[in-house]
Amino acid sequence: MTVEEWNAEGCRLFGGNKMDWSFVCPCCGHVASTRDYEAAGAPSTAVAFSCVGRWTEKPRGAFEKGPGPCDYAGGGLIGLNPVEVGDNGRVFAFAEVAGS
Repeated sequence: MTVEEWNAEGCRLFGGNKMDWSFVCPCCGHVASTRDYEAAGAPSTAVAFSCVGRWTEKPRGAFEKGPGPCDYAGGGLIGLNPVEVGDNGRVFAFAEVAGS
C-alpha cells in the first residue's frame, strides 16, 4: 500500500492523532500504541517496526513462549513485519479496533 493509503487507514481506524494508533507485534501479538512506544523511551523510528518490549525492563525473547511484549526487531535477520508501505519498507499491522 502507499504511504497515503496507510495514513488514511490509520485515521479511519484510530482518528487523526497518530499517538492513538495501535499496532500488533507479528512475533508475540502484543498491542502497543504510538503513545506506549513514547512512554517506553523508544525512538519514533521503532513505532510499528520493532516490538515495544525492546524498550522495557524485562522483555521476553522474541521466539520464547509466553506473554508479550518481546524483544523482536523488525530489522533483524527474520523479517516478520507483514505490511509493506511504499518505499518505507515493512511495518506491523494495525491492531484491531474494539467493536469493529
